[in-house]
Amino acid sequence: MRFAVLIAFAGVLAACAAPGPRPVVTSATLAAADASTSLLVGAQLTRDISTTPAREGTDPVVTLILRHADGRALSFQQANHAQHDLMAQAPGGPLAQIMGLFGEESPTLYHALPDQAAPFICGPEGPAALGVLEGEAGAVQIVGLKQPIQFETRPDGREEALPFSPDQVCARLRFTAG
Repeated sequence: MRFAVLIAFAGVLAACAAPGPRPVVTSATLAAADASTSLLVGAQLTRDISTTPAREGTDPVVTLILRHADGRALSFQQANHAQHDLMAQAPGGPLAQIMGLFGEESPTLYHALPDQAAPFICGPEGPAALGVLEGEAGAVQIVGLKQPIQFETRPDGREEALPFSPDQVCARLRFTAG
């Protein structure tokens, strides 16, 4: 009997100690595609995307890290959980409009992770959020936002994005992924 209890206890400990899903990391070099991007960030950045698979009933956790050639890094987490974040990313929605997209593109929204040590875009405080659109032939467009997209409830009960001031866009970057 003691042996059976010991084996059961060891099984419980092994289950608790077992690591969760391992993240999948993809890296790409982003080469500046225009002069203004080159002036802001240099000739290239490194983009790492780490995706931790979803557990039952949850969304995957996607982390975006942009690394400057001098070693500085900015970290963001994909906004794939909250209802307003999903509404902001809708095709032709608020984020697409902020990014100057007028088709049915649906860019991805990322929120800055706390404690950005040395931002290299959007001034010393760095961006609060990023809009990222991956296009054809490796084109990548990134827009830095000084504040998150905010929503309000209309009198009819529908949720609507508040107007976003153009001065709240702190960076417009264009790259080619390689």
